[in-house]
Amino acid sequence: MIGDTLRTTTTVVGLRENARREGRAPTGLAALHMQTADQSGRPVVDFFRCAMLPLREGAPPTGHADDLDAVGRDLPPVDPAALVPDWERPAYLGGGVRGVVPEVGEVLEVATGDVVSSAPELARLTLNVAAVHHDRFAGGGQRLVYGGHTIALATSQLLRALPDLATVLAWESCDHTGPVHEGDTLSTRFTVERATTIRDWTVLDLRAEVTADGEREVLDWRFSVLA
Repeated sequence: MIGDTLRTTTTVVGLRENARREGRAPTGLAALHMQTADQSGRPVVDFFRCAMLPLREGAPPTGHADDLDAVGRDLPPVDPAALVPDWERPAYLGGGVRGVVPEVGEVLEVATGDVVSSAPELARLTLNVAAVHHDRFAGGGQRLVYGGHTIALATSQLLRALPDLATVLAWESCDHTGPVHEGDTLSTRFTVERATTIRDWTVLDLRAEVTADGEREVLDWRFSVLA
């Protein structure tokens, strides 16, 4: 809410060095547990992410080889139904008009894709300082698009496919399965995997599969929305 004070704690929960390649600076992966709470200690956001970081110049092998796929797997699954806010559906839709909710197994797609543009500008606005998002030489000849940019375009396409979307409740997983570069055209296929009725709302568990230029798989995202 307006006026809340948010504090975030970041805990490193896993480390793995990437395979070294000749002519490329060595890098590693850091699994991070991000927890944000308000001034009353109420949890607001709780998630895991994986960041790629450069090693110091001349650094010897670190020996870190944690299984990052296992991070967070020992926690109980999130129940999206418990996250449904106390909102009035008729007021949200305006005049009590009931929207169309897709069925389990239904596939949602939009007719057109979205070109990736303004990638460095978005990286700057989000204070993302990774060189590969700003310097094409650091990215091997092409600037690598910030992962959140790809997710945002997929969400935009979901809003066109599902105009009654109220909010995203939770993520189950989000894997960047391939690189995205400026100028790529992204298209998303959404599959409804589960639907749960909560009061006047429906919680949809979705899988988003994003491709670049109609052929390269770049994102596999499973998440829950309020519709």
